[in-house]
Amino acid sequence: MEAVPASLERAVERGLLPRGGSILLAVSGGADSMALLYGAAERTPAAGWRLTAAHVHHGWRGREADRDLEFVREHARRLGLPFLWRRRDARGEARHLKLSPEAGARHARYEALSEMAREAGASFVATAHQLDDRIESYLLARERGAAGPGLAGPRERRTDGVVRPLLEVTRREILAFLSARGISYRRDSTNGDLRLARNRVRREVARIAREKGEGALAELASEVRRLCEERDRIEREFDRTVLPSIHAGPDAVLVDAALLSRCPPDLQRKAVDALASPFAPPGRGPVTGREAEQILQRLVLGGDFRFEAGRRIRFERRGRILRAAAASASRKPWGNNSPAKSVILRTAMEKEFSV
Repeated sequence: MEAVPASLERAVERGLLPRGGSILLAVSGGADSMALLYGAAERTPAAGWRLTAAHVHHGWRGREADRDLEFVREHARRLGLPFLWRRRDARGEARHLKLSPEAGARHARYEALSEMAREAGASFVATAHQLDDRIESYLLARERGAAGPGLAGPRERRTDGVVRPLLEVTRREILAFLSARGISYRRDSTNGDLRLARNRVRREVARIAREKGEGALAELASEVRRLCEERDRIEREFDRTVLPSIHAGPDAVLVDAALLSRCPPDLQRKAVDALASPFAPPGRGPVTGREAEQILQRLVLGGDFRFEAGRRIRFERRGRILRAAAASASRKPWGNNSPAKSVILRTAMEKEFSV
């Protein structure tokens, strides 16, 4: 069986895209998403999926983007699929949120896809990320100084219903799938813009394949898979040992600092992200890697401390409690959640943290 249909069949068997599920397909018109669109349409008689094709117009590239929209609309019509689309101002979103153009477009795209999924009554949003994308994400993260699970790249399944069933399919296999069926696809003219980090890394991947052969890419793919497995292991352990001790309120998130200080560093880093995530700006990570290490250094020393991350998130330890909150809401230490003043919170924490 070809790689694309085989990958979608595995998605059915593993419950990533369960039989009879309602699925929104994110279709840009590029090769990867066209393979997802036609591959899913082929598998639908056996899988019983209810498919909707969806397209996001990012408000840039002028007439080229308009033609992408009409291209996807026409292919959805040929397949007899419902079609939804949204227009977003990705550049305006990036300026407003102080993000890079790529990050701003990604934020706008996933918001639009989530909105269309609700309209379609879809439980899943399937995107066409593939194996070459995973390698690019790994190289990009490494370039930016990430380490460990931070290098693992896109997840196969997200908690918001986004799934990526083609992560084990290569770009070459996708092009072979399209060629065998005579399916055309759109080419994004901005892919040649080397001011965009992803395009620079994509060129680097092509150089590696050209100079070192496909075996070098296979080695990178194996490393990415290993990192994904490690990330999954850490998250399972975090859910088992740390998550039960985290208490989230409207203005702050609290955790047992003594328990956390005894955890391995990978679990500690995961906990710092979990504490700060509710207060992170859209499209940005809650803390930088360097900030996380500074917080953990203070944590293991065992004393009280206060640390404010650059994204206006304050961490504060007092006794056995580590607290994270938006800095603007933390001018009065502990606010309404002060364990010294709140009988309800104090009692809950005493029960949770009792040895």
